[in-house]
Amino acid sequence: MNRHAMNYGAVMGLLFSLNFLVTTVKSIAFLQYLFIVVIIYCAYRFVVHCRENVMDGVISYGSALWYNMQLFMYGAMISAMVRYVFYAYIKPDFLQNQLNETIMALQGTPMADVISGEVYQQTVEMMTPLNMALQAIWLNLMLGLLLGLILAAIVKRRENPFADKIEE
Repeated sequence: MNRHAMNYGAVMGLLFSLNFLVTTVKSIAFLQYLFIVVIIYCAYRFVVHCRENVMDGVISYGSALWYNMQLFMYGAMISAMVRYVFYAYIKPDFLQNQLNETIMALQGTPMADVISGEVYQQTVEMMTPLNMALQAIWLNLMLGLLLGLILAAIVKRRENPFADKIEE
């Protein structure tokens, strides 16, 4: 089951990475919603595939939840590496631009007073490529847990107690 989760976790990592890269281009950012649907569908299909091909058609709630968490963990690690490379090397000014756009959007609102010099400086210090990549891992794991709680309930299947068993 672990090897299966690693292989399909790599696919999830690719999907997470593509979803992230789509969000960095404003003209196609709307496609992130499509990627979210694809990620949910793939997570469901991968858990069912594991149940049918690895677990002989039987999977408990806990095993399905654990498998889903493994999918998201491996996917999150791959996606975090892509994010780090993007933030650190491909577009190093991206985080600063995002912060500036947020500050501009808050101008004229009550929140503008909260974002003062000290808070702004602390935010800038926290927005490093490494911190953002690590935050992405936690975000993906939390979303994986929420999705896993639901998916595990849907895909769990007990062994049929009335199935013919050959006794030796």
